[in-house]
Amino acid sequence: MLCLTPRTVRGQETFTVLTYNTENTFDTIPSPRGGDEEFLPEGSYHWTRYRYMRKLRNLAQVMLAADTLHPVDLVLLQEVESDTVMQDLLHRTPLASIPYEYVITHSADARGINVALVYSPRTFRLLHTDTIGGASPTRQVLHACGLLNNGDTLLVYAVHLPSQLGGKRAQQLRADLCDSIAAHIVRHTQGMASPRVLVAGDFNDQPMAACVRRLCQQAGLTNLMLGRRGGSYKWRGRWQWLDQILLSPTLCGPEPRLVNPSYLLEEDTAYRGEKPRRAFMGPVWHNGYSDHLPVVLTLPVVAH
Repeated sequence: MLCLTPRTVRGQETFTVLTYNTENTFDTIPSPRGGDEEFLPEGSYHWTRYRYMRKLRNLAQVMLAADTLHPVDLVLLQEVESDTVMQDLLHRTPLASIPYEYVITHSADARGINVALVYSPRTFRLLHTDTIGGASPTRQVLHACGLLNNGDTLLVYAVHLPSQLGGKRAQQLRADLCDSIAAHIVRHTQGMASPRVLVAGDFNDQPMAACVRRLCQQAGLTNLMLGRRGGSYKWRGRWQWLDQILLSPTLCGPEPRLVNPSYLLEEDTAYRGEKPRRAFMGPVWHNGYSDHLPVVLTLPVVAH
């Protein structure tokens, strides 16, 4: 059994965070809300139990590859459908050897997808969770408050902002959610001398987008992807940083990095170079991973 052992870097314990848009990770059970018809055994993607479990094992492989020495402490997942998905991921894959726990939103999203937080109770003692909603039914933001091993309180916000496909309406929804996150952070950090806040996930926008910059300004956060080359998502031949990590200055340490072993990539025959290896190419089963690459961050945790 894998153990979550203490990690030290130059005398400091470390805490590892992974954010990953898993792309359409549905179970095979019809949802009472609907929206998952394509991802059922009789649906257009022929989402069988075999394909579902292959996808979960692929995701587990990614989570284990993010830190080859120790299990990741905190994993923020986007596009996961249900508790069933999370329970199968954590208990019916190689992750079963790690004592992970999780929380997940139950949003009124039209596609039936949610965000989830996987955590090690040995290094992140969960104290409280709640959600932040938008101006209309969409994916909620998951907020979790927990204690690190050194006694510091960490506020975590797992986000998956509305897609750009909605045009100006979606842009306004992203702006509203960013403002709501900022207001929530300000409210919950009042009186804290050195607040420790982490906001991460799929922002469906660029680091320079007005709504993301305003969130950072209002909440006193630093966007670690600002000004970086490359990206976690490729659109028409161009890499973009849709997946971002925002931190309080008190948490800033080493730069985040992509988790991009060769099996997560394949040749981009349309635009050259490489692109993420997806589970499906159109309706054809491809036994891949996601259209996003995961991002991992290792934070120094100073003992008090």
